[in-house]
This record gives sequence, structure tokens and C-alpha cells, in this order.
Amino acid sequence: MSLRAIKLVTFDVTNTLLQFKVPAWQYYAKVAKDYGFNGPDDQIKTRFKKSFNHMWEKHPNFGKKGIEWEEWWTQVVSMTLKDHLPSGTDVATVAHELIEEFRTDRCWQSASGGEKLMHHFKNLGIQIGVISNFDPRLNDILNNVSLKKYFDFIVTSYEIGYSKPDERIFKSAIGKCKVPVTPPEALHIGDDIVKDYQGARAAGWHAVLINPDLDKGSEPLQHHVFKSLEELSNVIMEKKLKL
Repeated sequence: MSLRAIKLVTFDVTNTLLQFKVPAWQYYAKVAKDYGFNGPDDQIKTRFKKSFNHMWEKHPNFGKKGIEWEEWWTQVVSMTLKDHLPSGTDVATVAHELIEEFRTDRCWQSASGGEKLMHHFKNLGIQIGVISNFDPRLNDILNNVSLKKYFDFIVTSYEIGYSKPDERIFKSAIGKCKVPVTPPEALHIGDDIVKDYQGARAAGWHAVLINPDLDKGSEPLQHHVFKSLEELSNVIMEKKLKL
């Protein structure tokens, strides 16, 4: 199937459309040191991942059905940093600074090839959207990195109440299209094989992956995994994309 049959393309955000300028845990270390953090950076890396996963299991989707999303992140920051901050440090203040910093282009940058790809889709008359497991800051982030102008809509898991790979988040995206779209006319681009690839395909969509560490393996992944948006863009421009 060719791209000519596609009426909607959606993008995942983190590690697909956007990249961290430095790893998130590294930025945590940078800010924490301003508050007297004296632990090793690699400990922050380990604790950040563990804290994020713990909070996602305890309060899924950034606390959508249990606590405010800002409190969700405050608890992640507290669990990540608390043992190495000076006594009396207000962790909520540290968390607030990090929450605000991660709205900005000091933390995020657009992935190479992304804008070229979106220009091409626009020229073909294809609607463009975002489907991301993200909290309410995403609109600000995309605006701050000058990408929001490309999108017909932005769907976050927090807004919808469902996280990828749940089929309902893909249905919600189609519901936001100004021009009617059926699932076989939609393509999702992401980096996670379960949340993005399998989730989209289970919803009846086409899907491709942007993941430099993923083995292409056999069908159907063989034609659906790319090292970067730049590589995908080149394949599309050469009309060699197989859906």
C-alpha cells in the first residue's frame, strides 16, 4: 500500500518527534546541584527510572484518576533526589522548577528530519496529529520548540484518559480529524514496539517505528523500522515506503 491512500499521520513525541537535549535524569542532576545535591549522577539515573515506573504503576497516566499531575511529578522528584538533598530542602520547590524547565526548549529539541517530513505530508494534503502518553504540558512544549503550527490536533493520554497502546486513544485521534478518516487510512509513527506499533496496528492503523536500537527482524517489522525520521523521510521521498 502506498502513502497516497493515507489521510492522517500521527506522531509519538518522546524519542520520536522530540529528543531530550540531555537525558532527563542528567537535567535532574543539574538542577538538584543548585539545591545542594551531593550524590553521584548515575544514582539519579537509576532512581529516576525506578521512581517513574513506580508512580506509573501506583498512579497510571500521571495520576489522572488519583492525584494531580504536578503532585505525581513531585513524588517522582522526591523519590529520585531525597536522600542526597540537604536537610530542610523543600522538595516541592525543586520539583516545581523541574516541571517548568521541562516545558522549554532548554530540555527539548526537534528530531532531525521531522520538519521536512511534516512539510511533505502537508503538501500531500495529509492531516497531521500527535498521539502521546504525556501530561498537560505537551501543547506548551510543542509551541516552545516551534512545532505546534504543523498539527491539526494534539492528543495526550492525560487529556483523553487512556494511554497507548489502548485502542481508544487512537479512536479519539480519528474523532478529531476535520476530514473523515478510517483506520486503514491512518499511519502512526513512534518508537515503542508495544505502545506505538502494536497499539496502532491493533486499532486497524498502519504503523512505523523510529528506533535506532531495534532489530528490523522479519516481516512485518522488516519494512517498518527506521533509524531516524531523516531515514524515514528519505524513504518516503523516494516513494519506497511499504505499509
